[in-house]
Amino acid sequence: MGAQHLSDLRIFTRVIKEGSLAAAGRELGFSSAVVSKRIQRLEEGIGVRLIQRSTRKLSLTDEGRLYHEYCVRILAELDEAETLLSSGSQEPSGTLRVTVPAAFGRQHVAPLVPGFLERHPKVRLSLHLSDQQVDLIEEGYDLAVRIGELRDSNLVVRPLGIDKRVLVASPGYLAQHGEPRCPQDLCNHNALLFANPSPLDLWNFVDAQGREHWVKVSGNFETNNCDALRETILAGQGIALRPLWDVWQDVRQGHMVALLKDYIHPAFPIQALYPNRRYLSQKVRAFIEMLREHFGEIPYWERA
Repeated sequence: MGAQHLSDLRIFTRVIKEGSLAAAGRELGFSSAVVSKRIQRLEEGIGVRLIQRSTRKLSLTDEGRLYHEYCVRILAELDEAETLLSSGSQEPSGTLRVTVPAAFGRQHVAPLVPGFLERHPKVRLSLHLSDQQVDLIEEGYDLAVRIGELRDSNLVVRPLGIDKRVLVASPGYLAQHGEPRCPQDLCNHNALLFANPSPLDLWNFVDAQGREHWVKVSGNFETNNCDALRETILAGQGIALRPLWDVWQDVRQGHMVALLKDYIHPAFPIQALYPNRRYLSQKVRAFIEMLREHFGEIPYWERA
């Protein structure tokens, strides 16, 4: 692969990232005409149209979408190889882009960042906290932490733990409204709901005999923010079904009470994901191993 062809690949991926020829040209220091000619040369070289051009926007063809995924992987591996060779060692280095769910990242990943950077001073970490599931390849991320079932089967998965759910309320709320004894009792309580994006108001419980109990709950508060929901629970406003990793300290310290302990709730996997590249970069490997080491075989929020 010649240097000229690699340059065309970089221009192609930048055009897709920026969304226009002009924006890509400004970033790379080329005119729109030059960018257009380089894209045309790339298309002629492989004999396939990659981009559909219109007066208002650019869009990838089906072939262009597949080609773009490979281009991003190839360029990322090439950059990684050049970094390793220039440093003369296998020490993690270069930019590491990681995306993590907002609340989970704030509580369980962000506190690890100072130690990671101190241990790996040649890494430049970009940590993205968001509940939006971005396309790792399209957006150029090296690693993602996700909770729940996966939709993208083209990613490599490393398990980190299990997202167990627990029904909780504050002692003040229970003193005023009583404690539910079975799932059906929740119909008489104020449910505080997490909205993702619509309110999750159908709660599932499994009893000791393996029987499922579905309860449609309702209440006067819903939010898409874990911190806002936690504060409302602590203020004694109602009952909520929450991830154990979010409320474990409140339960341990007695600020919240775990309810209906004879029932369990469906759990979800917590996983690290990265693009399926031939070689796993040292920086990605180091970050995953840090998470696995810190969480442990049984995550600390379950042990507590």
